[in-house]
Amino acid sequence: MKNSDQTSDTRPRRRRIPFLLRATFAGLAIALTSLWALTVSYDISREELIGFLIGSILLLLGVLISAALLVASLKVLAFLFSRIRRAPGDTEQD
Repeated sequence: MKNSDQTSDTRPRRRRIPFLLRATFAGLAIALTSLWALTVSYDISREELIGFLIGSILLLLGVLISAALLVASLKVLAFLFSRIRRAPGDTEQD
């Protein structure tokens, strides 16, 4: 479904905020509101909250880097396997 089908906005097309961007902003607003509600209800100190956020960001960065390294190593192995599989007498001609 296109963006124009999902909104009844009458503004010119170039001024509309895309659907996925609006959904991202809404998700961030909900996450921030939830964190605020947790800190108020459980009386969590600012230092503990900052430590939790830094730890979460480091965990996500570690997962992202690990996934990128895994994909890169699999691509290199696939490339090397394809080079080894070709017969030694075959040459590529462009």
